Amino acid sequence: MDKGGGAKMFDGCSGFLLSLALASSSFSPSLDLSASGRNDVRNSATVQVSYLTLDHAPKYPCDFSHVDYARPDAPKGGVFHDSTIGSFHNLAPFLIYESGTNVNFVYDQLFASPRNDPLSAYPLIAESVELAKDRSSIVFHLNPKARWHDGVPITADDVAFTFHALTDNPKSLPLFRSWYRSVSGVEILDPLRVRFTFDHPYARNLPYLLSAMHILPHHYYKKHEFGKSSPDPPLGSGPYRIAQVVPGRRIVYERVPDYWAKDLPTRRGLFNFDRWIVDYYRDADVKAQAFEAGLIDFNVEYNPARWDSYYDSPAAAPLTIVKAESRLRGAVGSMNFVFNLRRAPFGNRTLRKAITQLFDFEWANRVLLRGWAERSQSHFPNSELAFRGTPSPREAELLRPWQDRTTPYSNDDVAAPVSDGSGYQRAQRRQAFRLFAQAGYTVRNGRLVNGRDEPLSLEILANGPDFRNVVSSFVASLERAGITVSVQEAISSEFERRTRVDFDFDMAFLYDKATELPGAEQRLKWGSSHAFERYTTNISGLQDPAVDRITTGIEQSVSRSDLVAACRALDRVLAWNQDRVPGWYIGSVHYAYWNKFGTVDKGQDLALGWPAVEAWWAK
Repeated sequence: MDKGGGAKMFDGCSGFLLSLALASSSFSPSLDLSASGRNDVRNSATVQVSYLTLDHAPKYPCDFSHVDYARPDAPKGGVFHDSTIGSFHNLAPFLIYESGTNVNFVYDQLFASPRNDPLSAYPLIAESVELAKDRSSIVFHLNPKARWHDGVPITADDVAFTFHALTDNPKSLPLFRSWYRSVSGVEILDPLRVRFTFDHPYARNLPYLLSAMHILPHHYYKKHEFGKSSPDPPLGSGPYRIAQVVPGRRIVYERVPDYWAKDLPTRRGLFNFDRWIVDYYRDADVKAQAFEAGLIDFNVEYNPARWDSYYDSPAAAPLTIVKAESRLRGAVGSMNFVFNLRRAPFGNRTLRKAITQLFDFEWANRVLLRGWAERSQSHFPNSELAFRGTPSPREAELLRPWQDRTTPYSNDDVAAPVSDGSGYQRAQRRQAFRLFAQAGYTVRNGRLVNGRDEPLSLEILANGPDFRNVVSSFVASLERAGITVSVQEAISSEFERRTRVDFDFDMAFLYDKATELPGAEQRLKWGSSHAFERYTTNISGLQDPAVDRITTGIEQSVSRSDLVAACRALDRVLAWNQDRVPGWYIGSVHYAYWNKFGTVDKGQDLALGWPAVEAWWAK
């Protein structure tokens, strides 16, 4: 790649920096790509490249042989016993019905992103892409060796079918319609080339999002209805196929020995176990006990009390437990208490701000979380996307239309309250009662009531029993303020239904995902038009024109600096809305495994900090 700001013509090994502003070029946008051969890119209106990057410094050269956290000659064989929490009754992928299928095992993508280079994408099903310099289209050139598990070649017809299945079928995840809404057409140029055209110059991450698409087999879905929940193992193209299913309890994946991509740089040395067994558990306590009993091989732990309970096996035992910790890099998920703004009285921002004062994070972290946690002041915690300090000129420009309704989104107005960690919360409780008074609530006979003598009450809906001690401490603080509180611990399916379908909750205690690569999904997550949409990711039901405008700016960002500014502006507006009581995130991943696996030392130096288990092998 030309670090000076240009992009090389295709020479079999070149890349493209997606933040380049190519719209200013003078080339004609009316190029007929079907007139040229697969590798004929002499027409100066396009550039053909073998990798995509959102960063100025992709980690791997385009002629790399394998990712550096994998051993290219790692032995194949053995069994890996994995686990997850919840249940499943459907294996059909990408639907609003939760699927048990691990799509990264079963389906290959057009391009793949290594764990330690998540801002870049390298060839998998597609061996290169051809981009219009006026940003009006992208052509994927498919690898002629790509095959489905039944031996049928993967073609442009499969790519086009996948796109339409994900965007046209009302039963597919709404996320895809949001991601790809700027795509105006899909055209099959020949069996190994497919072109996507855009209704306006694409945002910087749209080619990247298209390249990450997991491709579905059209010939399979000619006989099976896409969009229908099914317990049957689907046909895929990835390193594993589903070999055995115990509904709701276990899925057994078996390695595909003649996997077509096993020698590609993005796959060499990965997915080494002959069988990968995933057992389902109802809660994290039982899962941890299963790990200690040797029923599963690996466990990520979020609870410091359980982590301390993991024991070393006796010296005479053939195996021991290895406990490891890796610092996470980039945006991470966090635990938060999310209000339901659709339900009275929680549509009152001042009331929400008062309740927020009553969560004593500093005490909970010191006493209950053993100091593992950090306060999630941001919706992009642990990331450069999080707001900080005084708004930059670019942020201020994005926020200016709405500054007449409030203070200028300063840190004092959007930062979460901080206590002294003693457990008394004197200053925070005084502030809480001032805010309750502004919201029309006073304490009468030990109860917090409004002007009609109606008590303030709320139910906290939790997704299982994890962090019950922290939730209980928050409940005690709320009750001392005169609020009537109940807690309902729901299994995953019930929690999903009540928060995303029926909106039947006052406050939900949940894990909130974050991303280092925000785009169109931010409008889906926060946009007003999705507040009452079934299966929404806008859990709180937030409706704010400032959020709507800024999420559009995120989607259309053409440089990393523009994206960072837009995300920080969004972060400030979200924090000002007080749609959640900010909880915490854990900046390191704590994981334990039985010492029977081989790993590459460099495997711990990953951009996102997670252990690359897919690169492990059985000793």
